[in-house]
Amino acid sequence: MMFKRFLAGAAVAAALAVPSMASASVTITSITADPGFRTGRVSYAPGGIGGNPANTVQNLNIGRFRLAGVDNDTMQAVVFETYCIDIFNTIKTGTFEIETFTLADALKQQQVQKLLGHTAGFIDAAATLAAKKDTSAAIQMAVWEIINEAGTSGYSLGTGQFQIDGSYGTVNPAARGMAQGYLDAMGGWAQPSGFGYRMMTAINPQNNQRQIFLAAGVPEPSTWALLIAGFGMVGGAMRSRRRLTLASA
Repeated sequence: MMFKRFLAGAAVAAALAVPSMASASVTITSITADPGFRTGRVSYAPGGIGGNPANTVQNLNIGRFRLAGVDNDTMQAVVFETYCIDIFNTIKTGTFEIETFTLADALKQQQVQKLLGHTAGFIDAAATLAAKKDTSAAIQMAVWEIINEAGTSGYSLGTGQFQIDGSYGTVNPAARGMAQGYLDAMGGWAQPSGFGYRMMTAINPQNNQRQIFLAAGVPEPSTWALLIAGFGMVGGAMRSRRRLTLASA
């Protein structure tokens, strides 16, 4: 994720948007941190972080994004709180299509849905701003681990092809430990009910971040109450190679 030099996480959370069901796209004009980022060193062994094929390590901001803009059908203002699923592009403003959240790996898709459904209220419940930042970063790190790790079990932020170094920045130890706790406990969590899952795919510019969002309930024909879980750090549509691997992000 690169917000200038990095692309930080983006967001699960309560949606602040009410786009029409008929709307196919939104134009995002503002990107901010909510509640604020932690920093960490992300490594991905196959490379490609930030759009550079040789880039296997990058310092990133990690946490939830708040994306604000306009519903292109109704021209009403919309706000999304998102987490990123794309470490291969940078986050930018632009036009995004809203579509069903799917991954090529059905188990990973279920795991992301389970994670987001169970942690949707955790940031709001945190007692201090520091705790909110830690929780936000932890959710983002857990999402990245699921999306980018080779297997579908035994997730670890310290081993495998995707890792987050505990020796850099402000992400260690609280947020990193919290993220690992989510990953370790996830197998015992029930699949959450009451949520729909969608994602935002960049249309213009195309090399922009892809995000998913957690929709509260099944959207009615006229409204969406959005809790966006964008996969937030490096924005944009995933490279075609990565799309083949995960079928989305």
